[in-house]
Amino acid sequence: MTAMKQGMIEWQSVQLPAAKTFEISSKRTSESYRILVRIPAGPPPKTGYPVLWMLDGDASFPLVFTQPASGLFPPKSKPADHAAGLIVAIGFPGGAPFDAPARSRNYTPEPDHETGDVVSSVFGGAGDFLHFLVEELRPVISGLYPLDPARNTLFGFSYGGLFTVHTLLHCPCHFQRYWAASPSLWFSDALMMRRMRENAATGIAERLVITVGKDEQYATHALPAGRQEHLSRRAMVDNITEASGLIARANPTMKVDLVVAADHDHFDMLLHGVRRAQAMAFSEE
Repeated sequence: MTAMKQGMIEWQSVQLPAAKTFEISSKRTSESYRILVRIPAGPPPKTGYPVLWMLDGDASFPLVFTQPASGLFPPKSKPADHAAGLIVAIGFPGGAPFDAPARSRNYTPEPDHETGDVVSSVFGGAGDFLHFLVEELRPVISGLYPLDPARNTLFGFSYGGLFTVHTLLHCPCHFQRYWAASPSLWFSDALMMRRMRENAATGIAERLVITVGKDEQYATHALPAGRQEHLSRRAMVDNITEASGLIARANPTMKVDLVVAADHDHFDMLLHGVRRAQAMAFSEE
């Protein structure tokens, strides 16, 4: 039997279960965003749904569905019910997994030195993007679903992780839990590291998980000289390890977890984080 010809196939759009999407424009940033929502299977708790807010939505949102269905692999102890929470992922129009110019505009703080980014040219919109996230998008979502105001988790990877750390340090009241996966703390001559060395107190947030792949600085296999120099210059493992200690010491009531994942590189930490951040976001603890 020969393969079917292209014209004989009735193509259909790929869909994810219990997922919807829409686009929204921001008055503050003057940009549009693609919003992807995973809708819980059951009714909301009396206090409303806990929410996991995820950046880089077109890359992170599909990974939500790699989580095994409840009951597929019975755990030794009862885990968080991943289906009980609302997931809101924020992407950019066009659906590219990573829109480099949009990420640099929206996720980075105002630089005070050379950025170290050789791809993008516009930076510093983190404050305006945060305003969009909590003052424009969140009211839209809360008009559709009841939300628990005390159970908001922010997840970001790479530049999104930088935004997550920046938000934790400067406007911690908007989220209670934070997951920063491989945050780009090298940005602008390690701007966030310099700020944390002066003052890493937040005073409000409940929990931070900050992660990095060990291979992001200390590769377990030989690399070309230029690549190893690049990794050493960015010092991802050293910076993130130091950052976790600075934040933990400055905020003794906050639970701070550092993960240095062996045999993981930068992009490995996106899947690593998405699979685990749901448990943190929707846990009762």
